[in-house]
Amino acid sequence: MKSNNAGYIIGAYPCAPSFHQKSEEEESAFWRQLADTAGIRGLEQPCLENLHPYGDEWLWQHTPGEWQIVVTAIMETMRRRGINGGFGLASSDENQRRACVDYYRHLHQKIAAVNARHGGKVIALEIQAAPLAGNADVDQATEAFARSIKEIARWDWSCKLVLEHCDAMTQPAPRKGFLPLENVLDVLNGYDISVCINWARSAIEGRNTTLPLTHTQMAKQAVKLGALMFSGTTETGDYGEWQDLHSPFAPFCEESLLTADRVRELFNAADAATLQFAGIKLLEIDANADVGHRVAILRNGIDAMNTATK
Repeated sequence: MKSNNAGYIIGAYPCAPSFHQKSEEEESAFWRQLADTAGIRGLEQPCLENLHPYGDEWLWQHTPGEWQIVVTAIMETMRRRGINGGFGLASSDENQRRACVDYYRHLHQKIAAVNARHGGKVIALEIQAAPLAGNADVDQATEAFARSIKEIARWDWSCKLVLEHCDAMTQPAPRKGFLPLENVLDVLNGYDISVCINWARSAIEGRNTTLPLTHTQMAKQAVKLGALMFSGTTETGDYGEWQDLHSPFAPFCEESLLTADRVRELFNAADAATLQFAGIKLLEIDANADVGHRVAILRNGIDAMNTATK
């Protein structure tokens, strides 16, 4: 399969039919249409056991060979935390912290195997600083995260490591409740690990549209800004109140707080030359949506990104 112009990393999986357990026929049609979309450099893909519910080979067969991959640990991290809230790299539950480090060892092996076969296809791994759920002790979480990073950073990675910031445990009623950005930056000092600012996850943390810019500036000042990803959030409507549900851009999603102007604001604050990647992750909220609408969400997002970066 051929792809069009190089461009953005697309977190397409929340729009894919497989996200809603739809048929393989619909899944094939979705990726076929996406492959015919301009402006895609590659994909952000979660990795549970594999990089796609139908397996790695299925993904390679249904996507352009030149597309690159950014692997994210967030989906499996949240799945495991649903079983045991102690699972995470920043967890003060030592057994669950070790279990999370073991999961990252699986990711290390998976990425090495993919890159050995496909010549550097995986360009980055997004890691997350998940603490013990319900434990508000930031110092404990920071110390646990530091121990995890010290171990993981020693491994011979065939891709870049990028910490994806999620809303902080220090805020009331957090959605993810992970390590605050300032603590993350302290831990990562001295490591070849950069930071990805996700627009929605910072907006959710502040319950405002200004914190994403502040976080971008903080990461840049620390010489750690490595990526920008754009998901939306809303205050009302189907995507909820300040939920981490990757709403599409406004006005495609009427209630969305994410606009091309707000994308431009972050790009203007960043040094584009230092970014390893930038892109979007958007969700189709309607489980019964057709393939055309699922792809339209992503194409609209790419158009918004192009408008923002002109």
